[in-house]
This record gives sequence, structure tokens and C-alpha cells, in this order.
Amino acid sequence: MDLKVSAAGEQVIVPEGTTAVIGADPSATIRLARPGISRRHAVLKYTDSQWVVQDASSRNGTFHNGTRVQTIDIKGPTTIRLGHPTEGAEVVLVPSNVAAKPVPTAGSAKPATPPPLARTRVTPTTPATASGSSDPRLDDLVASLNDTVKSIKGLTWSVWAMIAVTAVLALLTLFVGIIGN
Repeated sequence: MDLKVSAAGEQVIVPEGTTAVIGADPSATIRLARPGISRRHAVLKYTDSQWVVQDASSRNGTFHNGTRVQTIDIKGPTTIRLGHPTEGAEVVLVPSNVAAKPVPTAGSAKPATPPPLARTRVTPTTPATASGSSDPRLDDLVASLNDTVKSIKGLTWSVWAMIAVTAVLALLTLFVGIIGN
């Protein structure tokens, strides 16, 4: 049974018997480069005839239904969030049955290898840009900026207060420096 992973406008099919990494690292199987996502955030494994997602000791956590989790058994379509329980990157995991794999012939000594990961680009349901650009690089940039804006909106009041206090202190320091001269 393969696992279809949908995240950040992409779908990746992870074949049974394969381990996949979700994270910000460029070598991750499912790459999510946005604030709050660790380089190796979560790992997908097929064990005991089912898929499992494990948090890879990420700094900001893996969440399922708003609760931070370490391990989840994927028994059906499952949505997790990485980095924040409500504003984190959404990852949809769907186990799927696939066509029977060819059985090696008796004379074949070569072991069966899992098929390579299949990647498909998912077209967003809403246009990524007002101009309707067909450049995928521009669409990726817009998606990344939208993710960053969502992250900034998720900052708590205390963080905004700290930013305001820091700005006031910087202005006071500048003012005292001007008066002192």
C-alpha cells in the first residue's frame, strides 16, 4: 500500500517499504521551507502493514486535531500540521492500494526494489496571483510569501509587544544620543 502525501501544492506518492522525510532540508522527500518547520520535521514509515508518521524531535512539533503528537498510525485519510496546531503547514496523508507489483520469476536473482517516488504538481483551486501567471517559480514564490504572512499573523500578542518595546527603546537610545551631543 502506497501513501499519497499532499503538502504545499504538491503530491508525492511514497511507495510501500520506503521511508520519507518531511522538512525544510533540501534533501527531504517532502520539502516544506517555511518558518516553524525543522530540517527533519517528521518521518513517514511503513511498519507492520500500516503507515506511521513520527515527529523527528522537531522544535515546534507535529499536530493532529490540534494536539501535539509523537507518533500517529495512518489508517485512513489523515491531516497533520507541522510547526503550529492551527496555522502550521498542512500535510494530508492518504494510504492507497496500488496495482499488484510484478512477481520476480524463479530464475531472477535480482531483488525487487521499490519504485521511485512519483511527484505531481497540484493546481491550486484559487489563482496564486492576480495576474494569473503561468510561471511555476512565481507561483512558488507567491505561495511562500502567503505562508510567511500566515506565520506572521500567528504571532502572539506578547511577541508583538516585545517588538514594540524594542522599537521604543531603540528610539529612546537614539534620542538620548542626539541630546548628549
